[in-house]
Amino acid sequence: SSNTDDRPSLLGTYEDAHTEEVTRVRFQPSPDLSGTTTSLLVSSSEDGLVCTHDTSKPNEEAALSSVLNVGTPLRDVGFFGPAGEGLYCLTGSETISVWHHDSAQRLCDFGADVRDHLSNSAGCDIGYLVGCTWDGNELSLLGGNSEGNAAVFRIDAGSMTLSHTMSGGHKGCVRGFVVSRDVIQSRHRVLVTGGEDARLCEWHLDGEQQQQHQQPQQQTSPLHVAGRHPPSSRLLGRERGPGARGGGPIKHSRKKNPSDKPY
Repeated sequence: SSNTDDRPSLLGTYEDAHTEEVTRVRFQPSPDLSGTTTSLLVSSSEDGLVCTHDTSKPNEEAALSSVLNVGTPLRDVGFFGPAGEGLYCLTGSETISVWHHDSAQRLCDFGADVRDHLSNSAGCDIGYLVGCTWDGNELSLLGGNSEGNAAVFRIDAGSMTLSHTMSGGHKGCVRGFVVSRDVIQSRHRVLVTGGEDARLCEWHLDGEQQQQHQQPQQQTSPLHVAGRHPPSSRLLGRERGPGARGGGPIKHSRKKNPSDKPY
């Protein structure tokens, strides 16, 4: 006989929160960043709304905690702040705003021209926003371009400051990332990025480089690259031959059929 206690239990059903496709759901991380979560759930949608629900409540009406009207279709949303009191909102039109979710008050909207400001700050084109991360001390934004270059920006009240620029790892758009601590030297932050070129690149954001240069922003090269064709022999060992394929779109050749005619 099966043990019914092992079956997942339904936390709640929220049918009236959104009128269009839901694009992201996240639980609020515990303040100690231990990997556990609270009962608070946030959702974003193509309808331009962000909703928070307390999943410990018995029904949808009681569970609805706040509704944020961002006003444009949303792509991503997430918690930040010492107590998880803030929300960052990324839209499909490559804009970003930050909110206080309990009061549903917008703290800052960085405007439609945010990519121009980020490009000027980074010294390279920033064509899209990848996402944000909260490490317990600061909220960071990663932006990139179609050539595979990327930059990390620190988000403060009403401003963004360039932290690092990263090049030499990807040959196409960066589509995802995660920040963790080095398993050997836990004081070092490690950024792992994944791109359309089928590569995973590891970058160290702290340590000797920052101590030596003593500058607000650092030019960072990847320490490790996994995927098709590493960018240099220094990273993973032996360099590949001239016939090796690098990143970028895969082109498929089509054999000509002698019977094919243009008309």
